[in-house]
Amino acid sequence: MRTTQNRRRLAAAALALAAMSTFAACGSEGSAKSGDTGSDAAPAIDPGTKLSGDEAEKLIDTAVESMSTVHVEIDVKAVEDGASVNATTVGDYQKEPVASQTKLTAEQDGTQTVMEIIAIDETTYLRMDDDKEWMKDDGMFSGMVAALTPSPFTLVDAVRDELADDSTTYVGQEKVDGADLAHYSFAVGEDVTGEGDGDLDGWFDADGRLTRLSLAMGEDNEISVDLSKHGEKLTITAPAAEELMDDA
Repeated sequence: MRTTQNRRRLAAAALALAAMSTFAACGSEGSAKSGDTGSDAAPAIDPGTKLSGDEAEKLIDTAVESMSTVHVEIDVKAVEDGASVNATTVGDYQKEPVASQTKLTAEQDGTQTVMEIIAIDETTYLRMDDDKEWMKDDGMFSGMVAALTPSPFTLVDAVRDELADDSTTYVGQEKVDGADLAHYSFAVGEDVTGEGDGDLDGWFDADGRLTRLSLAMGEDNEISVDLSKHGEKLTITAPAAEELMDDA
């Protein structure tokens, strides 16, 4: 009975957070870290320059090479059917073998939901709010979890698939937390935005690491993601057997 109740709570949380699920990744303001405060991030082109498809692919591929592991901080502000949804996600992601550990906090109409998620290969563990025990996902919520805490690797792959000649523009240099970052704007379609064509902004450090992404969808929906700790060693383990909820 308790497992059924928790599944119902999880499904309710999914409905409350539905406004988040059209985008692949994001992060909270002011936490991008590149470790570089000089001007070496500036490319040898003028602001406003449009990149060729090959140049844009090189930019993304360099960023991907640094992202064997990455820490993300996501910030979402959205309106769904007139109701405001604010959500943050903090977590660590590993590309190979696939693993992630995230904590999502969402608030809608004064009600807060906290969801912790561990995903290792195709197995997902979840716990809600003040629960001490973890639910082991039997596949019922795997699609929902992927939407609510999407992998940054999925987002970067989606952006790469959209690249074409003149679809990427170098905006200029900007200071973020004291670091000098190169700002680019990417023209993207519905596969990235979830609702038509738009512009996604990305900030890259002197080593070509992607440190921030931002996307505005319409008048009310804003999503951003900060990425840090590129390539650092992660330890993500499944909950111990005694921490798992009894299905009985």
